Amino acid sequence: MASENTVDRALKGLGSTLVSARNLVRKATVDFGHAHEPRHKRRVALITSLCCGLLAGSLLLGGAQAPIEHVEKPLQSARVRLLEGNTQRSPDILIVNIDDASLAYGDSGRFGQESEDTARSDRYAWPWPRSVYNKIIRYCREGGARVVVFDLVFSESGPNTNQPVIDATVDGKPLQVWTFERAGDDLFILEASAREDVAVAITAESSQRKPELRDRLLAAYALKGDNLPATVRRRFAPYNSGTTPIAGLLDGIPDFVAEARTPTLSADERLEYVRGYEDAVNGDADLARKAHMRSLLPLARREHVQGIGGAGVVNVFADVDGRVRAMDLFGYVGEQPCRSLALEAYRLFVLSHAREAQTDASKRADFARRFEGLTVDDQGLRAGTRRHDLALGLRDAPIEFEGDEARYLGCRVALDIEGRIQLRYRNFMDYRDTPGYRLAPETYFERGGREEVFALYPSVSARDMLRDYDARHANARRREFAALVERLTREVAEGKAEPAALEEARRELQALPSKDLDLLLGQPPELVKGKIVIVAGSAAALYDAHATPLDPNTPGTWIVATALDNLLRGDVMHEQPRWQVWLFAMLAVLLGVSVTLYARRTLHSLLALAALALLAGAAAWLAFSMQHWFHVSGPLASLFIGFAGGSLAKALTEGRQKAQREAFARQYMGTELVEHVIARPDALKLGGENRHMTIYFSDVAGFTTLTETLGPEHPDRLVELLNIYLERMTDIMLESGGVIDKYIGDALMCFWGAPRDMEDHAVRACKGALACKVEMARMQPLFADAVRATAPQLIKPDGTVLSARAGLNSGLVTVGNMGSSKRFAYTVMGDAVNLASRLEGQNKEYGSWIMIGENTEKLIRGEFTTRRLDLIVVKGKTRPTEVFELLGPKDVPQFIQDLRRDFERGVEMFRARQFEGALEWFKTSLQNEPDKDADNPSALYIERCEHFIDHPPPADWNGVFIKKSK
Repeated sequence: MASENTVDRALKGLGSTLVSARNLVRKATVDFGHAHEPRHKRRVALITSLCCGLLAGSLLLGGAQAPIEHVEKPLQSARVRLLEGNTQRSPDILIVNIDDASLAYGDSGRFGQESEDTARSDRYAWPWPRSVYNKIIRYCREGGARVVVFDLVFSESGPNTNQPVIDATVDGKPLQVWTFERAGDDLFILEASAREDVAVAITAESSQRKPELRDRLLAAYALKGDNLPATVRRRFAPYNSGTTPIAGLLDGIPDFVAEARTPTLSADERLEYVRGYEDAVNGDADLARKAHMRSLLPLARREHVQGIGGAGVVNVFADVDGRVRAMDLFGYVGEQPCRSLALEAYRLFVLSHAREAQTDASKRADFARRFEGLTVDDQGLRAGTRRHDLALGLRDAPIEFEGDEARYLGCRVALDIEGRIQLRYRNFMDYRDTPGYRLAPETYFERGGREEVFALYPSVSARDMLRDYDARHANARRREFAALVERLTREVAEGKAEPAALEEARRELQALPSKDLDLLLGQPPELVKGKIVIVAGSAAALYDAHATPLDPNTPGTWIVATALDNLLRGDVMHEQPRWQVWLFAMLAVLLGVSVTLYARRTLHSLLALAALALLAGAAAWLAFSMQHWFHVSGPLASLFIGFAGGSLAKALTEGRQKAQREAFARQYMGTELVEHVIARPDALKLGGENRHMTIYFSDVAGFTTLTETLGPEHPDRLVELLNIYLERMTDIMLESGGVIDKYIGDALMCFWGAPRDMEDHAVRACKGALACKVEMARMQPLFADAVRATAPQLIKPDGTVLSARAGLNSGLVTVGNMGSSKRFAYTVMGDAVNLASRLEGQNKEYGSWIMIGENTEKLIRGEFTTRRLDLIVVKGKTRPTEVFELLGPKDVPQFIQDLRRDFERGVEMFRARQFEGALEWFKTSLQNEPDKDADNPSALYIERCEHFIDHPPPADWNGVFIKKSK
C-alpha cells in the first residue's frame, strides 16, 4: 500500500513538473512574441550584450597572440605607412652597407693603386678576411666616430681565418713558418679591442653545444640586475646556447698568445704578451710588402688589455603576422642576460660623450642636456642616486623598471606586455633624397640601392669606404716615396747613397698612382665624426632580411638602426594597456547592441555605427600622432559583433513580426506592390493615374467539367490541382515583372507597367504568356498523376488534363488604389482591360491559345512571331479591332513560319472575297497547325470559306465579325 502511494505521488509530481514546464514554455513563447515591446526590450538588450560580449572576449584572449591581433597588426602597419613621417631621425647614425657592390669590390682585388698583377693576388671573397674590417674600424676612428657597431657575428675561426704559423718543408726539413698575413682573427682582435668603441652581435641558438672559453668571457658583458621582466626570460627559454664572438674579441688577447689567458698572470704580464705579439706583427718585413696589409701597420700600441667595447643580442621576435615591430632591450644567452646590440651601442655612445665631458669640463653642460638625468664630474658619471666609474665602461649600470617603463642611462622608454619596446619606424622617402643616390646617382642601383627606402639614415657602401681608405693610404705612400726618391736622387749625386736604393724607391713609386686619387666620400671626419657607425650586410646573398610594417624584405640592420634611433630620441611607440582594450571592446559591444535594437530604422543604426567606427578611427589617428597604439580592431570588431547580435535579436523579435506582416502582405498584394508601398508609404491612399500598360487574362479550358467531376467527391484533389497550376503560373508572371491583380476561381489577371514603369511591358507580358504555355505542356504528367486515381476520365487521349487560354491587350488604362477608405485594392480599369478579358474568351471560338490585340502586336512587332486572326467587334463595342495569335518567339521552327505565311495569304484573299483561293491556302496552312486534329484557326476559316462559297455575303460585307457573346 505504501509503495502504491509512493508511485502515485511520483506520478503526480511528474505530472506537475510537465505542466510547469509547459507553462514555462508557453510563457517564454508569449514573452518572445512581445520582446519588441519596451518593457521587454531592456531584457533582450542585456542578454544580447552578454552573448556578444562573450564572443568579442574570445577574440581578445591570448594577449599578443590573440585572434584579434591577426587584424590589428596589419592595421598598425597601415597606420605607419599612411601617417608616419620620414624626416625625424637621429643624425648620430651612419650605416655602412656591405652590399652587392662591396662584394664585387673584394672580388676584383683592385684598390686603385696597384698594377693588375699585384691586384690579382689581393682578391678576396665572402666571407671577407678579418683585415678588411680593420680598415673600416681605422677609417671610422681616424674620422672621429664614437662607436662602430658590427651587426655581424664573428664566431667562426679556423685555418682560413686565423693561422699565424703554418707547417712547411724547406730543403726536406719540416719547419714552422710565421705568416701574419693569415692571422686574420688575431689582427682583427688587436684592432677592434684597442679602444672601447666597437660592439658586435650575439644571436641566441636553440641547439645545445659544449661550453667554450667564450662563454666564460661573456660574463663580463652580462647585464647586471635581478629585476628583469620574466616575460623576456620565458621567450628566450628555448634558446639554451648562443652564437657568440670568438674568444679573443671578448678579452682582447690573440688566440696565438694562449699563455696570456692563464689566471695566475698579472695584468702587466698579460699586457707584455700582447705587446710582444704586436711587436712581432709590426716588425714582419714580409707583411709590410703586402699591398693590402701594409696599410694596417703599425698596430696601435695599447696601454692595457681589454675586450671589445660591447657584445649585444640581435634576436628578433615577429608578431602574429610575421612582421617585426618590437625589439628587446636585453636577451639571454643560455642563462646569461645580455644587453641588446642597440642598447650596447647606446651605452658606448653615452660612454664616449661622458669620457669626453670628464676630460673637457666645458662640455659637461652639453652632456647633461643631451642625456636627461645624467651628469659628469671628475669622479665619474652620476645617474640619479647612482654613481658609475667610467673606467668600468658603464657596464655596471642596470636597467631600471618602473611599471611599464624602462630607464637606462638617461633614456626612458615604454615597454609592451612582452617586455619589448615598440619600434617607431620612419616612413618611405624618395630614393633620390638619399645620401647614397646624391653621392653617386649613376651607380646607386648597382650598389644595391632601392626605390622604396624607409627609415633611411645616412648610409654609404662599404665599397666606397674601403676604396677611400685604400686611396688615402696610396696617396700617403705616393707622397712618401716621391719625397724619398727626391732625397735619394740628391744623395746619390752627392755620393751619400747607393744607386740601388734609388732604383728600388723608384720601382715602389711607379707601382703607385701618378697623382693623388680622388676620394668618393671626402675626408673621414666629414662623414663619420661623432656618429654611431653600423656595419652590416644588406646584399641579397647575405640573407639578412625580415618583414616589417613597411617592407617584407627589410635588411636586418635597419631594424637595429631603428631601435637605436628610438633609444637616442626616446620616441618609441606606446602600447595600449590590455585592460583598456577590453574596456573599449565591451563598451563597443554595448553600444552596437543598443543602437541596433533601439533605432527605429536600420539606416539610422547603420549611420550611428558608422559614426562610432569613424570615432574609433579618429582615436587611432590621434593616438598615433602622440606615439600611442590605439587598439582599433577591438572596438571595430566588437561594434560589428554588437550590430550582428542586435540585428539577430531584432530579427527574432520585432523583425520576425515585421517579416510575418510583410509576408502576409506579399501573399495578398504581391511583391511588386509591397515593395512599392514600402518605398512610397504615401501610395496607401485612394487615387489613380493613367498609364500605358499591358493586361493579361487567362482561364482554364473545361474547368466546369473538372469541377463537376472532382468537386463533389474529391474537393481536395480539385484544390490541389488548381493550386499546382496557379502556383507555377504565378511564379512565371512574377519572374517576368508582372503584378498579379487577382485570382477569380481558375482565372488569373495580371498586368505590366505599374507600379514600376516599364518601357517593354508588352514584351514582358508576351514572354510570360509563352512561358506559361510551355510550362503547361511540361506539367501535364504532373496533372495526370494528380487525377489518375480519382478521375482518370479527365486524362485526354493525348495525355493532357488541363489547358489554358490567354488574352493580352495594351493601351492607356487607369491604375491605382480603388475601393473605399476602409478597404481598397491596387488594380487597373479601362477599355484596354475589358478588351483583354474579351480576347481571352474568344480563343475558344478560334481554337487559338494566346490572342493579343492590335496595340500589343504593334509594340512587340519584330520581337515575336504572330499571325493575323480576324477583324472583330467584341460584345459591348462598336469599333472593330484586329486580333492576332501569339505563335512564339522571333525564331520559330520552319513549319510555324510556313503556317503563318499560308494562313495570312488566306486571310488576305478571304477579306478580298476570293473565297475559293482562300480555301486552298487555309487547307495548306491546316497541315502545319500544331493542333490540326482539334479546333484551330485554319479549320474555322475553311468552314467560313465553304459557307460563303455557297452563301456569298452581302455586297457591303467588310470582313468584320460582330461577337454576340463574351
